[in-house]
Amino acid sequence: MKLLFVSVDFPLPADRGLRVRTLTQLRLLAELPCIERVTLLSLHNVPVPADCVAALQAELPVVRCEAPIFQPIHMRQHPDTLPRLLRLRLLHGVPYIVGKCDNAAMRALLTQHLQATDYDIVYLGSLGMATYLADVRRHAPRARVVLEQHNVEWEIFDRLADSFGPRMRSLVRWEARGVKRYESRIMPLVDSVIAISGTDAAAFRSMAGIEAVVVPPFVEPRAHRAERVQTPALVYVGVLGWQPNVQGLDWFCREVWPRVLASVPTATLTIVGGGLPKDAQGVPVMPEHWRLSGIRAAGYVADLETIYADTIGLVAPIIGGSGVRMKLLEAFAAGMPTVTTTDGAAGLPVADGRELLIADTPQAFASHVIELLRDPILRDRLRQNGTAYLAANHSAAIGRARLAGALGVTVAASTTTSAHAVRGVT
Repeated sequence: MKLLFVSVDFPLPADRGLRVRTLTQLRLLAELPCIERVTLLSLHNVPVPADCVAALQAELPVVRCEAPIFQPIHMRQHPDTLPRLLRLRLLHGVPYIVGKCDNAAMRALLTQHLQATDYDIVYLGSLGMATYLADVRRHAPRARVVLEQHNVEWEIFDRLADSFGPRMRSLVRWEARGVKRYESRIMPLVDSVIAISGTDAAAFRSMAGIEAVVVPPFVEPRAHRAERVQTPALVYVGVLGWQPNVQGLDWFCREVWPRVLASVPTATLTIVGGGLPKDAQGVPVMPEHWRLSGIRAAGYVADLETIYADTIGLVAPIIGGSGVRMKLLEAFAAGMPTVTTTDGAAGLPVADGRELLIADTPQAFASHVIELLRDPILRDRLRQNGTAYLAANHSAAIGRARLAGALGVTVAASTTTSAHAVRGVT
């Protein structure tokens, strides 16, 4: 079977949740016996080094990559895109999150592939890629179309609204309603919807009356972590151009960190992630209210192990958003004991005090952080339970079986399965 994978971003370097998810899905697809070839078409808003493309194809020989196509996705950085996005929104009901992925060069490349090759499956890697659904149906009417929903997207906008002023709040809620209408309309038009958690699948059922296939993220545990330091050092990891991350860090720095310092004056926090402005020397510049004793910004770090080696725990103060937090699963895999919020743990069958620590008020979150810093036995228990959780819920075997179900095949399906037979499987 031949599969065309259309992605909003190239998966390497796998330094953010969406890229990690895309990369693991490609790995699972490459391991299915029925998949003989995967062709990857992708967008990018920052240059993708040629060695990243070569590395992906070397790791997964079944995957062939077209050169990623540039698409500006941040309206603030590219205000000239605003008229087109407004036109799509007002005249066609296409929300911002989808309109920003609409690209003429990608449409032409997609059409070229669909006309030249008889693809059995077209995999739309995110809601934004649904902007090409009509093209897929027009040029490949027999192909099975799979849509991966990384989040209940409208909920992200709805939850973000409260962080804005009255005028902007109304605009964000208007956009949330538009996203919800679009999601509800588009999901029944594809052959299979992939959800990342049971919570999201239930939301899709309520919104659109569809039964999504839950394909949990595949995360491979690493070797057991032995602590190298005894200092009370913490780390935060996240893309700092993403509003929910910034909102959570604002809350943590304003409300939680002073309470931590009152009990553990030598505590430190290293903030890792791109997206902050830089000074003339290229040093990340934190917002003023993050510039507290013990806090430093490291910017983008290619190898997180270089940071993890000097820290004993991770904080993930997540407020709002949707879906499953890949950063938490990656923390489990890396053996990093973690404190997060209920929003952060949403969609995961985890419990406070078992796989990680969960709190929502400043006092409770600070208490958990202090407990984590002071108790090595607790940290080791969380590490062991996090590893066990990944093995039970996010293994490659589980991912392959669920993904095969979304594709309409069995894991051991023959490579000669026809597109017609695939579409007939429910």
